[in-house]
Amino acid sequence: MMAVPAHAMNEPLNTFVQDLRFHGYVDNYGNVKLRFSPITTLPAGLKTQGYLDIEASDISRLPRGLDIGGYLNAANTPLTRLPRLKVGGYINLTNTAVTALPPNLVVRGDLSLVNTPLTTLPRRLYVEGNLYLTNSPISALPDDIYVGGNVYIRGTNISSVDPKLRIQGRVLPPPNQ
Repeated sequence: MMAVPAHAMNEPLNTFVQDLRFHGYVDNYGNVKLRFSPITTLPAGLKTQGYLDIEASDISRLPRGLDIGGYLNAANTPLTRLPRLKVGGYINLTNTAVTALPPNLVVRGDLSLVNTPLTTLPRRLYVEGNLYLTNSPISALPDDIYVGGNVYIRGTNISSVDPKLRIQGRVLPPPNQ
C-alpha cells in the first residue's frame, strides 16, 4: 500500500479527497475514516457527506469551513480548540486538550467533553442530545444553553444548576451529590 501524505494542507482539496478515497479512507457513503492514520492536518473547506472519524490520529487542528454531514469523532487527539464548523451529528471530544469551543455551536446530537481541560462553555450552545461534562473543570452552565437530553456533571466543579436553564432532560448526578 502506498503511503498517504502526512501533511495535506497545501494540497488542492480535490486531490486530497481523491487520495483519501484511493487509500480507503473514504467509503461509498462519504464517511471519512482517519482513525489512527498518519495524516496530521486537513485542508480548508473540507466537506464530508457522512461522518469524520479522526479518533487517536495526530490531527491537532481542524480547518475553518469544515462541513461534516454526519458526526465528528475527535476523541484522543491533540486538538486544542474547535473552529466554527457544521456538524450533522454528535461531536466527541473526549480526552482532547480542547480549551475553547466556538460561540453559537450547534450540535445535532450528543456533545462529549469528558476529560477535557475546558473551563467554560460558549454562549448560545445548542445541543440536541446529551451533554457529557464528566471529569472536566467546568464550574457553571451558561444561562443561554439549550440541551435536548441529559447533562452529566460527575467530576466537574458545578455546584448548582439554575432550574430556568433550557435542559429537557435531567442533570446527573444532581449537584452536591
